[in-house]
Amino acid sequence: MSDLALGWHVCKIGDRFAAWEPLAQAIATTLGGVPGLPGAARGIELRHDHGSQYLTDYFQSTARFHGFTPSFALLGEPETNGVVERFHRTLKEQIIHGRSYKNLAQLRAAVATFVPIYNHHWRLEKLRYQSPVEARIAFQSTMPLAA
Repeated sequence: MSDLALGWHVCKIGDRFAAWEPLAQAIATTLGGVPGLPGAARGIELRHDHGSQYLTDYFQSTARFHGFTPSFALLGEPETNGVVERFHRTLKEQIIHGRSYKNLAQLRAAVATFVPIYNHHWRLEKLRYQSPVEARIAFQSTMPLAA
């Protein structure tokens, strides 16, 4: 389900290693894999923009190793990466704008508190006013069981 926040990372410098951190979290906690072992994300398209951190050999080769298929947003058209752009907007509106944090630890704590609220309770119009978790459960219930 594309609206579910599967991993996050707060940092001062957004380099290729920081960009990989949320994906490592998703592999470990949601996809049932172990970061460092191949194929856990096989068949999953990874949508991202053309930021330099995503274009590095490290990021691209690590993503492919784990099974992600890159799906680049169109240049100059942020709406093609709309799900994450909307999530970032909501995150900023709810915990960033109008607030001050003394350090990264405080900000990380705020994000760590917000992400589960978003996933479990945030009603999204595009998901027929279900939370991302509810939509994922509904979607998975329509999938045939593996033999």
